[in-house]
Amino acid sequence: MRDQILKSVRTLAAVLPLLALAQPMAAQSAGQQREGSWEWNAGVGLWYTDGALNGFLGSKGYGTSSDPSRLAPAAAVRVGYNVSNHWGFSVGTSGAKTSGIKFLTPFAAATYTANINAKFSPFLTGGAQFTRITGENDQKTHPTWGSHLGVGFRNMLSPNVALRVEGRVGIEHYAELPGKKTAYNSIATIGLSYFTAGRKAPAPMAVRVDTVRLVRVDTLRLAALPPRPHVCQLGKAPPGVPVDEYGCLVFRDTLLLEAVRFDFDKSDITPTAKPILDRVAESMLAHPEAVFEIAGHTDSVGTFAYNFLLSARRAAAVRDYLIKQGVPAYKMTAVGYGEGLPIAPNATVEGRALNRRGLEVRLKKP
Repeated sequence: MRDQILKSVRTLAAVLPLLALAQPMAAQSAGQQREGSWEWNAGVGLWYTDGALNGFLGSKGYGTSSDPSRLAPAAAVRVGYNVSNHWGFSVGTSGAKTSGIKFLTPFAAATYTANINAKFSPFLTGGAQFTRITGENDQKTHPTWGSHLGVGFRNMLSPNVALRVEGRVGIEHYAELPGKKTAYNSIATIGLSYFTAGRKAPAPMAVRVDTVRLVRVDTLRLAALPPRPHVCQLGKAPPGVPVDEYGCLVFRDTLLLEAVRFDFDKSDITPTAKPILDRVAESMLAHPEAVFEIAGHTDSVGTFAYNFLLSARRAAAVRDYLIKQGVPAYKMTAVGYGEGLPIAPNATVEGRALNRRGLEVRLKKP
């Protein structure tokens, strides 16, 4: 059972970033974000007791039976603070009771969310916990230390209320157990979260109507300023990419940088890619009102999880290089899509070559 639970956690961790491709709710466009918000959560679910621990509790007369039920109804409450779009911290407690045995588990956790502002936002969580176990005859035991790992998701029902589903595996050390000392107790809950108001999004830059042009990004139309009279002369423009009268790259939706390639199984910036990225950096600085996504892709050779991590490392390496060239970090996010967004069949050599399509620079909504 323990191996199955841990395997499920690893699998969900691998697919988490692709599940986050949901678009933010329309309500967020009003300027209210969930970064900087407090999250109040209550839920109910099921508790599952580790087999070795359950046998110990039965043999010591903790419950009404020598073989207590390993499943028990449970409840949990927590309060958390969302520091950023991805990271948050929380404290809370869960409780369960079965065959007369009570489990009370206070915990503290850090949470990584794919996109806290999305309608559907999967997350990973981990931290410390400490389960206090009380028996029928006032017996008590507890671990010497404990931690937990978990996965879950939020689905927004309104701008402030979300359905929250979560599963956690506890890893606790009980010195009193006769055999192995580590117990893997699990809990799964479903409940509601309420978000307080977060930080407000920056006010849009005021521009003259006669200087505005429209740029299409997926199904959104964004107002963007024309490029400044900024001369781009560092490095070189990628082959086939249009440039403006100042030598800066023209960003429209997605800019494919086919010439930015990586060595096999590597994420280091190659000497061939550096002059191209130098021109990309200068061009980004010519668009101070724009924000960008650096997207990496792979073909289907190798495991799904490995390809995702490789594409993420490559996208992050490009972002780090552009930061060193003076592009502000807040203007760029790096996302690895692995093999998840193919543009050709992976069954042929030609198709796989197209799916290893270098890096993409996408113009995003500010």
